[in-house]
Amino acid sequence: QGSLAYLGSVRGGHLDPTRQGNLHFQPPAGAMAEPSAKRAKTGEDGKVSVATLMSRIKGTSVVASPPEGVFICTHHGTFHADEAMACAMLKCLEEYADTPVLRTRNLPDIDKAAVVVDVGAVYDPSKHRYDHHQKTFTETYSKDYPEIKLSSAGLVFKHFGAQVVEALCGPIAPKNAAAILAKTYDSLIRELDALDNGVSVADNPRYRFCTHLGARVGRLNPGWQEKSSPAIENERFQEAMALAAKELTDVICGYSEGWLPARVIVEDTLAKRSEVHPSGEIMKLPSFCPWQEHLFDLESEDEKNRSPLVKYVLFQDSRAGWRIQAVPKARGSFENRLALPKPWCGVRDQELSDLTGIPGCVFVHAAGFIGGHATEEGAFEMAKKALEEHAKA
Repeated sequence: QGSLAYLGSVRGGHLDPTRQGNLHFQPPAGAMAEPSAKRAKTGEDGKVSVATLMSRIKGTSVVASPPEGVFICTHHGTFHADEAMACAMLKCLEEYADTPVLRTRNLPDIDKAAVVVDVGAVYDPSKHRYDHHQKTFTETYSKDYPEIKLSSAGLVFKHFGAQVVEALCGPIAPKNAAAILAKTYDSLIRELDALDNGVSVADNPRYRFCTHLGARVGRLNPGWQEKSSPAIENERFQEAMALAAKELTDVICGYSEGWLPARVIVEDTLAKRSEVHPSGEIMKLPSFCPWQEHLFDLESEDEKNRSPLVKYVLFQDSRAGWRIQAVPKARGSFENRLALPKPWCGVRDQELSDLTGIPGCVFVHAAGFIGGHATEEGAFEMAKKALEEHAKA
């Protein structure tokens, strides 16, 4: 496992509770289990809630000997975030809601499993075998991630991710589901793949993370001074699944409920920017939302979204005034595509109104990246005049 992924094994405290695979795996004859009468069902909205998912995991038998019927299999011993996440993702799906988890390295038992993750030395999605430890393994999520091989988390996400997103978000438009799927891999799942394969976040990091999911899962393993047994390991692994499941739902539902609605607003506003100003360089949000990440994403996805590049974004602030903000040159950059005019920088109130010739000005930051006005019309006039001043220069 990656050196940054699992920092120590000291007990960290208890936790309270694009290619898709064939979910209808046919187990060996006679291996079909009767459905549990206590299975936690999805809600009326078609979503698997956090409470439902936690109930499923709490009710999951994690065992050291093969159970009767259908079961998921992963390895015993020290556990890591990738297989905990892989099992948590499977628990999002109705097909595996009440399926036990066997932790073993015994090949005859592994061969009987309906789904195998992180053990067995076989990657074969047609048989639901998702291990990545074999020397011949080279699978990545897509051509966009050539340097990061998949862990068991990435493998399960690659083949079941769309179903997991639908389970947690409910029925949503295919375009939006695809955006959430891509975003979830790029953030949460890619991190687990990189950590498990020893890919550092930077060549010479100035400090180390000790609070990431891999580290928190790692600390759930019994410490070297603690008593340990298969039963204790399996209890802790169940906690690790719950921890991974909470992280998964926080990320995916966060994208669905916060990130995606903001993207829709920015996408619509970007498409209509020429109605705000004929230059197409001023964008006005109908209501405030996080916009920078979405603007850069949309510009990278389609030529029409960056021809021309937006220079200023207008939005209402929390006190009913209006802001004009310069768009950064790049994500995270402190340089702007077109800063507000230098003579305005650091000037406020009436002095700024006199300087610009626009009554009602509030301020322009000394760095020229943002300014304020009392009204929507005034903020637009500031943006328009800023474009005109730069055109003269």
